[in-house]
Amino acid sequence: VGDIYGKDSKALEKIGLPSNLVASSFGKLVAKSDPAEGLNQEDVARALLLMVTNNIGQVAYLNAQLHKTRRIYFVGNFLRQNNISQQRLSYAINYWSKGEMEALFLEHEGYLGALGSFLMSQGIK
Repeated sequence: VGDIYGKDSKALEKIGLPSNLVASSFGKLVAKSDPAEGLNQEDVARALLLMVTNNIGQVAYLNAQLHKTRRIYFVGNFLRQNNISQQRLSYAINYWSKGEMEALFLEHEGYLGALGSFLMSQGIK
């Protein structure tokens, strides 16, 4: 929101929003006559990664709130050696929960998706 209101905006300070909070993913591209102009693939890939990760963080936070849990365990190959998403998920959970919830990541995360699929196929919940 800092690029909309200004990074040192008193309005942001007044309502308690950090300037690095995402207001809209790809919002500036909509206004361009040629959205691809001036973009490189790396920036688009990073923006997509952050957009998806922010969404995962929001949904995870809401589910944790619904189920009254403070710890959120993230697993799966999506996060394997994906420091950007791990950092973003940690930030999102901390931000939305005001520090009350914790994002946790397991070391052998890739195997847990397969284990979960196997257990479900066996009717184990």
